[in-house]
Amino acid sequence: MATMKRYFFSLVKHFLFWFLVFAVGRLLFLLANIPALTNINFWHLLSTFTHALKLDLSTICYLMVLPFLCLTLQSAFKILWMRYILKAYTLLFLLITSIIILSDISIYSEWSYKLNYKALVYLQHPSEIIKTATNFQLIISIVSISAITFLSFWIYQKWILRPLVECWKRLRGLLAIFWIIGNGLLLIGMRGGIGETPISQSDCFFSQHQILNDAAVNPSWNLLHSCLNFSQLNKENPFVFMDDEKAKSIVDSLYMTSSDSCIKVVKTDSVNIVVVLLESWSADLVESLGGRPGITPYFKELEKEGLLFTNMYSNGHRSQQGISALLSGFPPVPITSITDNFEKFSQLNSLANNMNDIGYSTSFYFAGDLNYGNLKAYLLSMKFNNIIDYKCFPKSTPRGKLSIFDQEMLQRHHHDMNLQQQPFFSVAFTASTHSPYDEPKIVEQLDWDIIELPYLNAAKYTDFCLGEYFEKVKQEPWYRNTLFILVADHSHVTYNNWDYHTREYQHIPMLWLGGALNDSLKGCHYDKLCSHLDLPKTILHQLNINATDYVWSNDIFNPNTQEFAMVEHTKGIAWIRKNHYLSYNGFEKKIITEKGSNDSLNNDEEQAKAFLQLLYDTYLKY
Repeated sequence: MATMKRYFFSLVKHFLFWFLVFAVGRLLFLLANIPALTNINFWHLLSTFTHALKLDLSTICYLMVLPFLCLTLQSAFKILWMRYILKAYTLLFLLITSIIILSDISIYSEWSYKLNYKALVYLQHPSEIIKTATNFQLIISIVSISAITFLSFWIYQKWILRPLVECWKRLRGLLAIFWIIGNGLLLIGMRGGIGETPISQSDCFFSQHQILNDAAVNPSWNLLHSCLNFSQLNKENPFVFMDDEKAKSIVDSLYMTSSDSCIKVVKTDSVNIVVVLLESWSADLVESLGGRPGITPYFKELEKEGLLFTNMYSNGHRSQQGISALLSGFPPVPITSITDNFEKFSQLNSLANNMNDIGYSTSFYFAGDLNYGNLKAYLLSMKFNNIIDYKCFPKSTPRGKLSIFDQEMLQRHHHDMNLQQQPFFSVAFTASTHSPYDEPKIVEQLDWDIIELPYLNAAKYTDFCLGEYFEKVKQEPWYRNTLFILVADHSHVTYNNWDYHTREYQHIPMLWLGGALNDSLKGCHYDKLCSHLDLPKTILHQLNINATDYVWSNDIFNPNTQEFAMVEHTKGIAWIRKNHYLSYNGFEKKIITEKGSNDSLNNDEEQAKAFLQLLYDTYLKY
């Protein structure tokens, strides 16, 4: 029994040792950035260490694979030289960890983002790094790395390896079983749990002070994640089709206008704005856009009070793509997503940031897990004042497997807006139309004989929730000065079974309504072709705010802007024009689908290539 306890105690000590190493590294990071911490409450500052635990644990699970094996073999077969393997392994990774911690601190003080693959590129020219550092800085770096490494290793030898784990011959079978189970637990720890969403930097993000979020992110985990996900794609642009100047000239011509005139659709320059982001809503759900009757009857009633956009398209196929396009006006990039790379999305502007600058209160509501797609980290970086997710609801709140039901989320949003200081900018993101579509079945179910029936019934439920929500908010005094924008984050396969690469698949609904909308537009349709990317500039111009930062955005209500939309797909881009369309594979350099005259398609292909090339160049430079 004593031997068993010593074995388990040794494993626990190894875990605690690495927690201590990472905590010390985090403390050094904060001490190195003291000037940026002067206005932060001490207890809020201390929270950095608790919010870091989950990502630290994931990192430690990777580090513990070999020590776990060594300790188990040593216990089963009394292989004494396993101790030397443990020592060498620990010394090596303590050295690597120390280098990463000190490099992370140095990089952050210079560039304000954490050590990542992009920073490692500079190691291709070590002489240049040495040249940029003073002799004092080089000496301090070498001494600091050596001190952290050897002090940690001394602690490891004195308190972690001792007393020695003794042989446990009689229970070798039990040790084998425990080793198998233990490896399974390590895998779960690496992933961050058994939930649907794997661990990400968002699990550490908790503060409006970005430096605390950055401190909480384990630098070793962050570097590994960056290298695995972005190394190849961050090296060079795989979509080079023409001279850079030609590509820029073509894209610039797409955004040239003869006049900056704008049709005013709101009654004042200081209206509240609520974006109701509809998860996975295809245009096929809306009867007025060609959908079957009976799926979204409440939306049809709301159309009588609003302006329906008949040619709205999603720019991507995932929520994080639609959200970053809508809020930051940055187009989705093939293969990767900018929200997964926070040293890149930190370069973006956002509607929330613009609204903060002019005195608006800003908020984002989602009743699911915002760690999905790294959205929590993105939204905090975009400067939302208040972010509400499933953790902000009572545990007794009715919910499905993925999220709290839309009815509960919209009720919470209505309640909070009654208390919100005006003017406000708020996003309410629904979730019940995301698989597994486990809505509470409080509305009459469709009984059509189609495979997409669960999705359609979930849409009917969300539609009911919208009707209930608007019946309530119309009674509030703030409704008279509020513009509501109902828009999908992306489309979804429907009973029409549109091919992924067709124009119809990308078609989504958008409806503007509310007391702030000009009365003359209520019940009208607006047929101009547009996409998520166009919303930042359009919204800001309605408030008479400069929107020149949004270079990928057009004002939908400027009669002089060109009509086009881009859609990212995994290997390239789809290019939508009013009466023609093509989908282009940028890796294989071929057209997948096309529709239109030869002349228009030749022009579209050149524009799509130029857009994709310039977009990826911009992404790489961030």
